[in-house]
Amino acid sequence: MPDYRNTIVTIGDRNYLWGLFLLVASARKAGMEEPFLVGTQGFTPHDAHILEQLGNVSLVSLDHEKRSLTCGKPQVMLQAKTPFVTWADCDAFFTGNVSELLPPANPDEIHFRLRSRDEMLQTSFVNRNRQTDCLIPPQMLEAWRSDLAEITDGKVLDSPRHATTGSACFCALSLTTHRRFLEIWEQLAAKVLPKRNNGVVDRTLKFYPQLDESTLNACLNFLPDAPEVQREFQLNRDRARLFVHFIAQPKPWQGWTRRAFRFFDEYVTVVEWACEQGFDLPSSVPFCLRRSSKTLLRVLLPWMTLKPKLAKRLKWLR
Repeated sequence: MPDYRNTIVTIGDRNYLWGLFLLVASARKAGMEEPFLVGTQGFTPHDAHILEQLGNVSLVSLDHEKRSLTCGKPQVMLQAKTPFVTWADCDAFFTGNVSELLPPANPDEIHFRLRSRDEMLQTSFVNRNRQTDCLIPPQMLEAWRSDLAEITDGKVLDSPRHATTGSACFCALSLTTHRRFLEIWEQLAAKVLPKRNNGVVDRTLKFYPQLDESTLNACLNFLPDAPEVQREFQLNRDRARLFVHFIAQPKPWQGWTRRAFRFFDEYVTVVEWACEQGFDLPSSVPFCLRRSSKTLLRVLLPWMTLKPKLAKRLKWLR
């Protein structure tokens, strides 16, 4: 058996089977051989086969998880058996072979993208006090520090390391060097995130509204032995070697947003490759993932973006 250096970890339920399939397929199409470790919920044997046929894919059942599946990231990452572990959200794909770019160059660091100040100011979870350089609300920082102090017997930093937060859609670190960091992340999530599923954002939580992302950023800011963030994020530079994350709704197998539609051709090419290879698909190819639909989909972009927002508002009115 090959001695792999890195494991790619992701999570999804049956609603994200197309996303999971195309994330792994995009890696295999690009020649990436890393093992995949996939946390699943509600999977049937057929669902498992859809992923396992892609080769070197292992599944971890999260059927017991009461919270949003995104809260289980450190739990599954800790089950990797390689020196490095990479987290990748399943509503994403690789445009090319990025194997050498995934792990941090320095095992003391984490490959992670911190938001710029301008990007941070566009989020709703931000400190608007212009008298300080830190854009993370001070009450949030104090809660993060206090909660971590309870877990670590007071062994936390006095002040935060970072002025902005980072996106938890991707991170990679040395499991050999930073296993304890992942264990503390998991413990913090168990302590502060309630056992309910309000989705990937829970605005009823004052200090941890972004769930896994909030707890990860808390650990990066206040744990003395947390990995330093790698100076340069490597997966947003070359169109031929990107990690593309499809934020917001709808997801490409359901519809497209304007931002996501820039990658229609590359994503559909993965679907076409999977068909050419003879892989069984999660279902018949959705209308939104057919190249012949591109012109009509472009016309429908405003409606596809608006539809999930309307559905959410109608749900609130019930």
